Amino acid sequence: MANVIPFSFRGELFSGTHDFASGGDSFKLALYTANPYTTASTAYSATSEVSASGTNYTTTGNTLTGNAVAYGTAVASCDFDDSTWTTATFTAAYGAIYNDDKSDKLCVVLDF
Repeated sequence: MANVIPFSFRGELFSGTHDFASGGDSFKLALYTANPYTTASTAYSATSEVSASGTNYTTTGNTLTGNAVAYGTAVASCDFDDSTWTTATFTAAYGAIYNDDKSDKLCVVLDF
């Protein structure tokens, strides 16, 4: 499996749906044991999310901070601060970044 960029996210970038700038929208990173997403997915899903029971993981994931937007001739990126789960007792195979301020719209799925 590889990282997934939903088809809908690509269009939402051009329509200005997401504000990645510091002080813009709030984004979250949720963790998964299996990938519930495809390129047709449009929003956060709790399916296959890491269990919150006794693992020190909070359902819906961590809020990402430190949005730093950079761009160049053919590339643009957004770099968030590292997100940690201290005293965690779980295993995750995937992560999903989604826009918590815009109806949980899915941005990217990361294959660990």
